[in-house]
Amino acid sequence: MKTLCVGMMVCDTMLAPVPFDILQRDSATIRPPSRSCGGDALNVALGLAKLGNRVAIAGRAAPDENGKFLEAACRENGVDTRWIVWDTESSTAVTYALIDQKGERHFLSENSIFHRLEAGDISQEALKEADIVYFGSAMSMEKMDGGGIEKLFRQARSQGKLTVMDAAVNGENPGRDWMKVISPALTETDIFFPSLAEAIQLTGQREPEKIAECFRQFPMRLLGIKLGSQGCFVTDFHTSRRLSCPPGIRVTDTTGAGDSFMAGLICGLSKGWDGYTSAGFATCVAAKNVEAYGGTGGIPSFKEACSFYESCKENL
Repeated sequence: MKTLCVGMMVCDTMLAPVPFDILQRDSATIRPPSRSCGGDALNVALGLAKLGNRVAIAGRAAPDENGKFLEAACRENGVDTRWIVWDTESSTAVTYALIDQKGERHFLSENSIFHRLEAGDISQEALKEADIVYFGSAMSMEKMDGGGIEKLFRQARSQGKLTVMDAAVNGENPGRDWMKVISPALTETDIFFPSLAEAIQLTGQREPEKIAECFRQFPMRLLGIKLGSQGCFVTDFHTSRRLSCPPGIRVTDTTGAGDSFMAGLICGLSKGWDGYTSAGFATCVAAKNVEAYGGTGGIPSFKEACSFYESCKENL
């Protein structure tokens, strides 16, 4: 099966370790900065490729140094780059990821190019070739939130594709009724798996079970909520489960933790596994990823991920 990942493409510069009181200091010493790929869609695409899946990326980047870096990284990892839209009127999105002494990350970004992506950018040939269509950033891309996701997913489902969506917390419009905004997209979504913070922003509820009730109105097959170090909550609206993270994980960098989870989830779904098994596998992929630096730096091979999952699935 082949997955088409649509959405954010970002060039990340990783800075670590950043002291908690850096704004009260004149200076601090860090390790040599490293450049890596970032953004929900790109991280998931690279994660899927590392797990041995066929995958393509569709998003906007500029033909600048950062855009060329992202394209080269995709090609090196076997990600199909034919559907990237090269935008000559913007710059490739960039983020400086400040990683603190506990491995948590804090972002400084310039991503105005995100709001230029629209449904018409996604080639019909790209949709035709895909079996799964993933959109990674609901609530953060103006034209896609304003009808673009709905149009893309409606086209995908009309061709028998599985639609999978994630979200991103929007700090610029915290008071907006995001559930109303993306409800049209949710009616065309088979699987929705936001983080707890994103689910709270959408529903105003804080408990996974209550959050799930807010989404019961939509005809999706599976709803999940990523709970960070607490694992995840998964429901098909008949049965619900909470899955824990694997024990003994040494957190180095949480950048891309949610994206690596989504890569693991989609990988499992592409193998024909049920949603609960796929989510359990995804927690293991994410756990391995946070033990290394970068959005996809710790993603294991499919064989390694399966072995790790088998060793700890009884404890999830």
